[in-house]
This record gives sequence, structure tokens and C-alpha cells, in this order.
Amino acid sequence: MKWSNRIQIVTGQTCVHITLHLLLIAGLVWGWKHQTLLQVSTVFLAMYASVFAAMLMTQRSPRLRRVGDFLEDVTTTYYFGAAMLVLYLLSRVIHNNLLLGVVGVLMLTGPAVVSLLAKEPVRARQRHR
Repeated sequence: MKWSNRIQIVTGQTCVHITLHLLLIAGLVWGWKHQTLLQVSTVFLAMYASVFAAMLMTQRSPRLRRVGDFLEDVTTTYYFGAAMLVLYLLSRVIHNNLLLGVVGVLMLTGPAVVSLLAKEPVRARQRHR
């Protein structure tokens, strides 16, 4: 068994995802230490948006479906981190804690509500004759 497979079995994440997590943490720590957290957060959100757009485009093509599936895993994994970065950026502009709390709850519950609403409607039972 390859070492990368062992890591995936133990952690539940691929080595690529673990590396992305570590790079994200390193970038945030670097931005915090150098008082550039606002700029680093903006760059991370722009990168997230571009990966999300690439995911939408690659999932439509049958040849690029595997790439699209990988990008879907990445966007799903980093959604909540991106939501927290958006809250951080909003907190720099909006100074109302109640409004920020409402926006935060909407961002965190948004995917669950959308997935519930996007489910296929239950088919009407066929009547017995």
C-alpha cells in the first residue's frame, strides 16, 4: 500500500487536501503576523471564486468530469472557511454585531437549505385500481 493511501485512510483526506489546508493556514498566519490579513483574505476569496467558477465549467464537460469532481470536493471542503473570511471582511465594513450574526447564520445554513429545496419532489403515489 502506498504511503499516500495510508494517509488518506487514517485522515479521511487526500494528501492534496491536507497540503491545501496547511497552505491556507500558513497564508492566514503570515497575513496576521504582517498585518495584511485583509489582503490575504481577499486573495483567498478570489481564489475560491475562481475554483468555484472552474468547477461549474468543468462539470458540464464529460471529458473534464473528473477534474470537476475534484474541484467540487475542494469547494465543498473550503466553503465554511470562505464563509468565515467573508464574515471577517464584512466585519471591517459593518459594525453591527446583530447584523453580522444574522449574515453568519444565513451563510452557514444556506447550503443545507438549498440542498433541501433542490431535492427532487416526492412523486405522487399511483392510485390502486
